[in-house]
Amino acid sequence: MTPTYSFSEIKLLIKSLDESSVTVLHDLIEEEKECYTQFELRALYRFVHLKNKSLVLNEVRLEYLLSYN
Repeated sequence: MTPTYSFSEIKLLIKSLDESSVTVLHDLIEEEKECYTQFELRALYRFVHLKNKSLVLNEVRLEYLLSYN
């Protein structure tokens, strides 16, 4: 069985996703985790984690900026 997206496709795709799309991607990775090597899977989870972290930081900055208006 081959995964829906290859490791390199996910690596490029994740930069342009929003919060709900990242959640869908995480669920897809969970369903297809037997298709990836252990190292690829670890990296993919790390990509998702870092993307979620950056989304939260951007949201906090936006709320901070809006609080002064």
